[in-house]
Amino acid sequence: MKVGIYLGRHPPDSGGGYAFQADLLEAFVRIAGESQHRFVLFVNAEHADRAQRMVDSDNVVVVVMPEPTWLDRLQFMLHRDFAFARVKWPRAGLLQRVAATHNIEYVWFLGSDCHVLDIPYCAVVWDLQHRTLPWFPEVSHGGEWDARELANAWFLRRAAAVITGTQVGAKEIERCYQVQPEQLHLLPHPTPAFAFATVPKAADDVLARYGIQAPYLIYPAQFWAHKNHVNLLRALHELRAAHDIPFHLVLLGGDKGNRAHCEQVAKELGLMAVLHLPGFIEQTDLVALYRHATALAYVSFGGPENLPPLEAFAIGCPVVAADVPGAHEQLGESALFVNPAKPSEIALACKRIFDDPVLREHLISAGKMRASAWTGQDFVRGVFGILDDFAPVRRTWR
Repeated sequence: MKVGIYLGRHPPDSGGGYAFQADLLEAFVRIAGESQHRFVLFVNAEHADRAQRMVDSDNVVVVVMPEPTWLDRLQFMLHRDFAFARVKWPRAGLLQRVAATHNIEYVWFLGSDCHVLDIPYCAVVWDLQHRTLPWFPEVSHGGEWDARELANAWFLRRAAAVITGTQVGAKEIERCYQVQPEQLHLLPHPTPAFAFATVPKAADDVLARYGIQAPYLIYPAQFWAHKNHVNLLRALHELRAAHDIPFHLVLLGGDKGNRAHCEQVAKELGLMAVLHLPGFIEQTDLVALYRHATALAYVSFGGPENLPPLEAFAIGCPVVAADVPGAHEQLGESALFVNPAKPSEIALACKRIFDDPVLREHLISAGKMRASAWTGQDFVRGVFGILDDFAPVRRTWR
């Protein structure tokens, strides 16, 4: 088949979405020659030069997507949200038109984008948090819940294949959108490649530049409410006040509207002097901070999969993880699991790692094994298998 691969507009500061897509792209270009299919990589202008430099395979070409016009944007929203518009205004969307000019027979969405297409396609679902956690403002306010629901309801039901990383995720998709089980494919999130490849900078240099003192906990997460920074701050207060452990806390990520609230809670708890908010940092600095942290405290209410625990595993940082649906399936027994709504549980798990060097080494060893179990190339080969299975179906029409 001639397969179009669509890269969404995930900027570097978007967090896990950017890392996931970037890793899969790099893995794909490394092993594209293993597939008998022909590929057209659809990229936006800002990614064109990098994509051209990366591609070194006879069965891959790069095509730059044109900028959408105001009419394209209007049509995209109407077709996404209204069946009536799709029926009465059957104008092909921008991606459909570009794909048609290149005779694309199948589209693989590398990220979690939702487009209205009449070409068979493979969708990737990271989460359905507007369904599983609908009370959080980031998935409910300002029409966000409706926008996500309208997009997913059409997009997932029309997909030839839907990829998710866990059995928990597959059951959520099947329950919420009646996607048939045979259309669902399990391909776990790969561990981000930078966690294996980057050589960490000296700890003294990195800690001094950011004003961080050991011991410290690290948590890379955007400042959304569901990321649960507030209960982590309460756990930090308990560690210092009740257990007399002088932990600092490093919170990495952009402000999505909840940072001021978190800072206010930190002030009320008297923690501002030991709280560090450097925003987004270089990957080499991130690796060094992981390497020398007491633990990653990953307390997000969201799931079923998350990338930072895999990063920490690969780098050798013990993990305290929220016990949410899907977490055990993704992380196995390589982390200490806690109820993310209970600061005391979070605090005690961090204390155990601080107090017990044998436990710490066990978690580091188990985490490294878990991190190496699934790579970007494994994921891409899984997609190649999906394409191979669909090729006999697709050949039945022009």
